[in-house]
Amino acid sequence: MCKYKLVDKIAELILLKQEGEYWDFKREWHSNKEDLLHDIICMSNNLTQEDGLIIIGVDESDSFSIVDVTSDTNRLSTQNIVDFLKDKKFAGGIRPTVYIETIILENKKIDVIIIKNDIHTPYYLENNYQGVYARNIYTRIMDTNTPKNKSADIDKVEFLWKKRFGLTLTALEKCKVYLANKSDWIDNGNGIYYYK
Repeated sequence: MCKYKLVDKIAELILLKQEGEYWDFKREWHSNKEDLLHDIICMSNNLTQEDGLIIIGVDESDSFSIVDVTSDTNRLSTQNIVDFLKDKKFAGGIRPTVYIETIILENKKIDVIIIKNDIHTPYYLENNYQGVYARNIYTRIMDTNTPKNKSADIDKVEFLWKKRFGLTLTALEKCKVYLANKSDWIDNGNGIYYYK
């Protein structure tokens, strides 16, 4: 996403004065890595076609005011987050794609953790990490994450698996996926190819 578009999008979300299906506000960076991991997994399994956004530097309890994160001692870089996720055993060895963009609103720095929307859902751990449980599938419904000690409702889990298998894609979107995977096309011997 273009940085200018991101600034506009974040400003619009703040004006809503509420959290939603794919965005979450935090006044400051997580002091607890367990909570950070849980939030990332929930956002990676959000049920929309949007990238998940954890917006750090917005104080919900103070009318969604902007808080500068420059001196936040728990502040992380993209490399820090990638390294943190790399050490976690995700099912199938596939981790969410996560990066951080810093934007300026009202002359204050806000960090946005962006969790890319993709088809590798559901993301879940094979081993416990503190209070984030192995094999629990976490997601986000409206402004609420699945609790750490529970798994998402079965209909949400089914949707995430359908997304992985491409069952939620339109015909045109499926065509693009098929064309991108050259190795999945088979020649029938007569110069005609079909998708396996």
